[in-house]
Amino acid sequence: MHRYSPISRLLHWVIAGLIIVQFVLANLAESAGDSGSTLRQLALLANHKSVGMTILLLAIFRLSWRIGHPAPPAPAAIPLWQLRASQASHWALYGLLFLIPISGWLMSSASAYSVSWFNLFQFPDLVASDPELKEVFAEIHEALVLVLVFIAALHIAAALKHHFVDRDDVLRRISSRLTIGTGICLALLGSVWLGGAGGGGGSTGSKPATAGPQAATAETAVIRTSSLPLWQINYENSYIRFTGSQAGASFTGSWESWSADIRFDRNAPAEGSFDVSVQTADVITGDNDRDTTLAETDWFDTQSYPTAYYRADRFAVQADGSYIAEGRLIIKGLAAPVPLHFTIKEAGGQRILEGTASVLRLALGVGTGEWEDTSWVSNEVSVSVRVEATLQN
Repeated sequence: MHRYSPISRLLHWVIAGLIIVQFVLANLAESAGDSGSTLRQLALLANHKSVGMTILLLAIFRLSWRIGHPAPPAPAAIPLWQLRASQASHWALYGLLFLIPISGWLMSSASAYSVSWFNLFQFPDLVASDPELKEVFAEIHEALVLVLVFIAALHIAAALKHHFVDRDDVLRRISSRLTIGTGICLALLGSVWLGGAGGGGGSTGSKPATAGPQAATAETAVIRTSSLPLWQINYENSYIRFTGSQAGASFTGSWESWSADIRFDRNAPAEGSFDVSVQTADVITGDNDRDTTLAETDWFDTQSYPTAYYRADRFAVQADGSYIAEGRLIIKGLAAPVPLHFTIKEAGGQRILEGTASVLRLALGVGTGEWEDTSWVSNEVSVSVRVEATLQN
């Protein structure tokens, strides 16, 4: 009996097991979304993407291996039309092993959800964020999955016919107890292990120690009055952005509605003051579902606390000429010290302030309940600001 090489047999059943895992994860994610468990849905979809990228990489290796290790000759008794149909279905399955993960990758990129591999490293986005394009790739992805189900069903039916009706060696050429057992164990263990992601209301992750949020008081909410002139801000050329990590992949958002009272002079930093107000509901991250989640009670609770504040009236001058604002960030009625490291440049009659800060969201009660599990959403968030302004006359 002519058989496929041991590597070919192993790859066949490992990929088959992973495909079963994919269907389990997709159905569990859909159920989690229907039940309102957003974190569990996020975790399941992240694992679904990781397994999908694993299948893609294994498919690349399998095709490369196939080129150097051709399939054994088919039994002579098989009719020509069956042989041609078998070859066509095999190459169709090969194509789907590439097209389905790539379409999912494109869909995630268009959704502003970068794909990571089990939170270990991040794949580059294939396209820019585009909600309309996301829907196109989602439809393509679902259609390809249906084609896979149909062809796989024919493939399995044909293999069983050869084994039990024709009683030839077609199925035995690609199988052994070890490889079949590997595929079955992978399907079962992968479904149980990866399917349990995000369960238990965040019990699978760790809650980092923080100094604990402090209730905002009159002292933290008010800054001293500065006599310096007010900056006239060009909001079209200014921004407040933030970057976090979700399921091992970074994402960036921005606040669209904010205002600032900035009074600062490089010659008199001790007399400066920052008073910034941000409308937390007006957040854009490239994905409507994520934006909606950020507005909910566990996150910014925009109904009860529509505005966040950053206030500073103490500044330290650094040796390189930059500055550190020893400010306080106030969100949901809680305050925490957040130093802002910034520089100021003057060009073309404009003053340009650029700065960065690091915020621990849990210290401000942002992301409570199941979201306190930092396995899927990072505690540390990087904030970057750019303010272009002139002095008010």
